[in-house]
Amino acid sequence: MTDIPVLVNAVILFTVAEGLLLLAWHAWTGRGPSAPAIVANLLAGLFLLLALRSVLAQHGWEMCALWLAAAGAAHAADLWRRWPAANPPSLPQGRS
Repeated sequence: MTDIPVLVNAVILFTVAEGLLLLAWHAWTGRGPSAPAIVANLLAGLFLLLALRSVLAQHGWEMCALWLAAAGAAHAADLWRRWPAANPPSLPQGRS
């Protein structure tokens, strides 16, 4: 059981490093996902990992609930950012 928290910490560090590398790549080349896309997506995953870590460390349900709520908010922000703008359908033209 002692290896699992270490693994979770390693995944957290890897995710942060991935995010920093993606941000740097986008800044240097202008290619790849934009900064808001990277941040919103990775934050949702990081918050889920932190919720798992808080459960493994037995920090109580309140801390887990806080991280889960943050993950849900980050996920909602990511979805809102990705959702296409509503284009109302064009009305049929009447015959004259």
